[in-house]
Amino acid sequence: MRVRYNGKYISIYGRTKQECYEKLKVIADKVEQEKFLAKLAGMTATPIVQSVIVQAPTAPTVKAYTLQEWFDEWLVSYKGNLRANSINGYKAFFKHFTELRDKQLTDVTSAMLAKVLNEKPLCRQAKDGMKSMLKQMFSAAHNDKLIDSNPTLYLPRPKATPPVRSRNALTVEQEQRFIDTALADIDKYEPLLICLLQGVRKGEMLALRPNDLDFERNALRIDESYDEQNPTDLLTKNADSNRTMPMFELTRKILSKYVTAEPSKRIYEKFYSTKLHKALKELQAKANLPKFTVHELRHTFITRCHEKKIDEMIVQKWVGHQIGSRMTKAVYTHISNDAEREFIELLNGKTA
Repeated sequence: MRVRYNGKYISIYGRTKQECYEKLKVIADKVEQEKFLAKLAGMTATPIVQSVIVQAPTAPTVKAYTLQEWFDEWLVSYKGNLRANSINGYKAFFKHFTELRDKQLTDVTSAMLAKVLNEKPLCRQAKDGMKSMLKQMFSAAHNDKLIDSNPTLYLPRPKATPPVRSRNALTVEQEQRFIDTALADIDKYEPLLICLLQGVRKGEMLALRPNDLDFERNALRIDESYDEQNPTDLLTKNADSNRTMPMFELTRKILSKYVTAEPSKRIYEKFYSTKLHKALKELQAKANLPKFTVHELRHTFITRCHEKKIDEMIVQKWVGHQIGSRMTKAVYTHISNDAEREFIELLNGKTA
């Protein structure tokens, strides 16, 4: 606390309020003694200490955040070490809360958040992700004393809304039409065909370089993923995504032209997202196929593998799916090369 002494403020420190008040009493007693002595001497009372003003300690000012301001602050302070793709995922989730973005953080209630979550036509997984984000945001705000209570503490699990269109794989007949149409104009549709033939993710396909192609071993190395919005971030989705998978026969024929290409230059660097999606739309029309996404080409690859009874561990190894248990991982790393070659032949069509 502070007192005014001789027209100036001085600070009084103590570990407790009681200790501060005892020190204050010493100063007050001194003032009274000096006044008394001055009166005895017949002097005009001009106290050394003119007045004593006690000021209670003030609480630090807490910034008032809107929901948008706190989301931006939370991303930087609590999620700043995440990859750009993960940050973009949180931003995509937050876009669903547009109607609440200008609300004061202290005014946001559980009912408001539940209403947004339940009304959005999203799948269970997306809504669970949004709820998890909210719980992290408001827990951090509560810990930082920006809010007195956490509105997500008893936030119920949101109701799932069935997606407008479920993700499907192409049928065998549709897949063949896709392949035939793509081969007829390979320069335009080649990257899409690679996604289908190898089951790679779009970012993994866009990151391929000639030095990832091992024609002696018929192997394809996947250890990068390209995103044009974050071109310097080449990390794959997770550690299991870094892999070496077989290069199937048709893939080998298509990619053989890159043997003499510059080893470190991306093969499909001219295929930015807009061009790629436009090519997919054209191919669907030419082949009389239903609408589907680039990622569903990967889904089709995995479906064909399952239909041909290819071992689940082999499929996970090829497509870079994370394997949950240590025991499972230990088993799949010891699958024999002969068994894997048999499964490769199944996809190459040499055996029944």
